[in-house]
Amino acid sequence: MNLVLEETDCVAEANASPLLTMFSVLKPFEGESDTHQRNALASWKALEPDVEIILVSDSTIPGDIQSVFRCYQSRKTNRFGTPLLDDVFALAAAEGQGKVRAFVNADIILDRRFVLAAERLLHSDLKSWLAIGQRTEFEMPERADHRNTNWISDCFARLECDGTQASIVCKDYFIFSADLYRKIPAFAIGRGNWDNWMVRSSKASSIPVVDVSSVTPVIHQKHGYGHVAGGRLSAYVSGPEARENQRLAGGRNLLVGSTPNWRMDATGLHRVPFATFRFGKDLFRFANLLRTMVPLPSA
Repeated sequence: MNLVLEETDCVAEANASPLLTMFSVLKPFEGESDTHQRNALASWKALEPDVEIILVSDSTIPGDIQSVFRCYQSRKTNRFGTPLLDDVFALAAAEGQGKVRAFVNADIILDRRFVLAAERLLHSDLKSWLAIGQRTEFEMPERADHRNTNWISDCFARLECDGTQASIVCKDYFIFSADLYRKIPAFAIGRGNWDNWMVRSSKASSIPVVDVSSVTPVIHQKHGYGHVAGGRLSAYVSGPEARENQRLAGGRNLLVGSTPNWRMDATGLHRVPFATFRFGKDLFRFANLLRTMVPLPSA
């Protein structure tokens, strides 16, 4: 496969042998997205030298971001101008040096527990794996003071009181062994159905799908969907890009694509019997998610 991505002029020197290659696709650095992406990237930077970070964008990446991260310009988009993920994953496979790979949405705040979970997976008895987890919704209307060395731990400390755990259908990261997902279909980023395909395809190949939620909470900075015509419902369900992702994925795969069949906790890795039954325990959160897409009429 020929990559259609160009490396920008300013590239940070890569760690020779990182544990984890993290990669992501950026939105334009405007308004809310500027705030959230800078918060997320500052938290990722704090994970070095155990991680290397690869960033891809179809728009201009600010110079201060280019100066400290490995940044690439994407030239493969669909007819709506949305970046496509097949070349992004191919780029990470070709350029990444980490023993483990992780695709992470660029508005997710992480702490070192994310790296520790990846390390435990690497040294487990599993030969290959895909790891996912639930996110916690958190209001971050302003850029955090990144000069405060405790800002990340302060955010995580507030989750119990100020955070709301999202439905299991919301998947914002995938941690996987470096032999997987070197080629994927040309899914549009930020649209529905491709994330469910990731889980379903692993299960179909008898690759364990591990829930790491209990050992690595992650923060999702709540945001709007004004960047997508038709809003959240169009982005994930009804819009032409979501429907094209659905076609490429062979369906919505909602149940099989949202239910891990292994879990990691403090004691180790464990199989999850009757994994799809877990969806029933999530119905309240799933119903709330649907309400955000199609607001119910007031009584």
